[in-house]
Amino acid sequence: MTRRALVLVALAAVVLAGCLGGPGTETTTEPTDGNETATVSSEQIPGVSEGSLANATALAAANEASLSETGGAVRVRQGSASGEASVQLVVGADLATYKLTSSRTAGTEAVDVEIWSNETTRVMRMESNGDYNYRTAERRDDRLAVLQSVEEFLAAGNFTVANESTGDGTVVLTADEFASATEDHGPLAADSSFTGRLVVGESGLIHNLSVAAADDRGAGSYNYELLRTGVDRAAKPDWFDDVPASATLQPQLRVDVENSSYLAVRNDGGDRVPSNTTISVTSNNTTATAVLDASLDAGDTQYVYVDATTGALRVTADRPAAETVDPVTSPISVGITTDDGASLYSGSMAWSSESVSAPASGGSSGSSGGSTSASSGSASGSGSSSSGSA
Repeated sequence: MTRRALVLVALAAVVLAGCLGGPGTETTTEPTDGNETATVSSEQIPGVSEGSLANATALAAANEASLSETGGAVRVRQGSASGEASVQLVVGADLATYKLTSSRTAGTEAVDVEIWSNETTRVMRMESNGDYNYRTAERRDDRLAVLQSVEEFLAAGNFTVANESTGDGTVVLTADEFASATEDHGPLAADSSFTGRLVVGESGLIHNLSVAAADDRGAGSYNYELLRTGVDRAAKPDWFDDVPASATLQPQLRVDVENSSYLAVRNDGGDRVPSNTTISVTSNNTTATAVLDASLDAGDTQYVYVDATTGALRVTADRPAAETVDPVTSPISVGITTDDGASLYSGSMAWSSESVSAPASGGSSGSSGGSTSASSGSASGSGSSSSGSA
């Protein structure tokens, strides 16, 4: 049997370079499935068959399609022993525009992310400890993770019809156990109590999904709530004019840990990283920073290490000698930010003492990192992205 702790669902905002579009206006109506007064049979709902939810994928897809067609707003809240997360998503009709506001706390760390996108461009603002970083990039994927994540929780429980619609156009389904006692349940522990309640309309539009689970390691919860439908366009955020010009830069940055001791920061292509850009490294709840004295062109590498004598973070064009380095310890987080507040890279990685190199793929793609060159080590990172949560 597979055991997994209760964890937060991370919403990775992947960004690529692009140009800005025009402003948007937001118009809304109250939540409705377009069938408020009709009685709905559960058999008409996508994915529901013979009184139970038989196909979570079909229902999740129908929910996304229904909300995307007319526009709307949802709020998702999730909690576990590792932290709390919330996200509010406003989607314009036909996904022409959207606005996402995300907040995540884990221990003493708090990260807020806001994203606004029109038909061509995403603009992101990340706030941590009172500092704001920005990113402007081409819109790449309209399938939004906050809507796709619903499927994991729909599939986790044995949802059965609790009552047919009584005139409000929705059907209620409930669950008091996992879908299978022997399968992994995604973000929920396999050996735990489970309760769930689902309110859904005829088209598959989910009005509310609440899930709670607990085991000897702690409790976790997830709540998805439809706030409204009928949004024409998601309004441009009030911080839009604060986005710096360098937020459009698209270097293809990659960060490797070499010899479990220091970092190699490589620009594999794309735009030049300007001089005076700050590199920050966080380990053991301590953050150190260093500034690039020269630009990092495509094909260039700079090495970042902790000076064994002074404890300061240093940047050099040559690999540092072993005796000059105070080795970095796993795990670490790395950020690369221009002097006017544009975030070019943000990632984290972990490795074992046997690892020789722990690469974290990054750059403008925001992709997740892979395994290290030693089988016992691993790394993960996201360049030009920030993890929101739902």
